[in-house]
Amino acid sequence: MKIDTYTINVLKNFAKINPSIVIQEGNTLKTISPSKTIMAKAHVTTQFDKRFAIYNLDRFISTLSLFNDPELTFAEKYVDIADSDKKTHYTYADENTITKVPEKEINLPSVDVSFRLTDANLKDVQRALGVLGLPEIVVAGDGTNVCLQAADSKNPSGDVYSINIGTTDKTFKAIFKSENIKIIAGEYDVTISSRGISHFKGTEAEYWIAVESSSTF
Repeated sequence: MKIDTYTINVLKNFAKINPSIVIQEGNTLKTISPSKTIMAKAHVTTQFDKRFAIYNLDRFISTLSLFNDPELTFAEKYVDIADSDKKTHYTYADENTITKVPEKEINLPSVDVSFRLTDANLKDVQRALGVLGLPEIVVAGDGTNVCLQAADSKNPSGDVYSINIGTTDKTFKAIFKSENIKIIAGEYDVTISSRGISHFKGTEAEYWIAVESSSTF
């Protein structure tokens, strides 16, 4: 079998969440961060023939890049990666060494905030995080507007960069650690629960991301 470019791009994104992964049979990829604050799922165009574990996903992807048109043949304990004149054995990892995604699907216990997140708005706020040296992305409602912010909740009088992204009749402040927003570029329908979890649903992947306990609803 071959792994197409779209699937490789998803794997590259998932490697930012967890350097290891268990790939199951079929075309659904899942991962969870070692801290269990981020979970991701994507339906890809590659159909995997066998369940296997990779300890260093970036290394696996780099190994594939050594070949012009790699063909993968799965054995019991390794996968053969080959093209016309090159070949390598790549040994699977022990699944017990990897933080695995729970079998049970995650459902938000409540939906207290919902909005559309554009790629442009997220990139704008992420750039502001770097320029201003701020640690958090905040979704804030003041009873009229919903704003996406770069901020530091531990310093209420400090700098805040804000973009108006919608309207609301609610007052809330949902706080995310900036390092937890590791999503594929694109637009997302975002729902947030006051119980400490959010769901980012896009066309290529979906993510469940922890909301900080200092958030207010």
